[in-house]
Amino acid sequence: MAYNIIADFFSIINVSLFNTASVFLIVCFLIWEIPRSLKMISSEYTEGLYPEEGRVADFALFAAGLLAVYYFMTESNAANAVSFLKAPGVTAFFLVVMAVISLITFLGFLKRLFERTEGKSVTVFLAQAFLDLMHTLFYISLTILVIPALGYLLFGGLLR
Repeated sequence: MAYNIIADFFSIINVSLFNTASVFLIVCFLIWEIPRSLKMISSEYTEGLYPEEGRVADFALFAAGLLAVYYFMTESNAANAVSFLKAPGVTAFFLVVMAVISLITFLGFLKRLFERTEGKSVTVFLAQAFLDLMHTLFYISLTILVIPALGYLLFGGLLR
């Protein structure tokens, strides 16, 4: 029974996971960044939401994510990375790193969400929660894309 559960969990790791993470990376970054760049919403809704010094880091991480997307789209690199991730020994390390970083990112979102519930109007809360959720999903999809790409680039030749 336990082996079936583990096998079902590892069936999540496939090429379509990287395709889905690629879409989430691009869409969530655009939803997070466009209101700040174009000043589409009033400062009431964005006050305390956007960090002042985090903008360059977001663009650099987005560029790293786009490089990972490009790498997975060329030749059969995504299939090779999936087979690399499913190799014994490698699976335990990289999947744990991917899961832990994604979970820490999501728990940070929940912490910020609960801090926002005090003293603001419902519309400000919903707007900030939605934008912060897009930022969190951006980081989670970045984790899902970049960690396997770097792992395969650095250690993929060792398993051949």
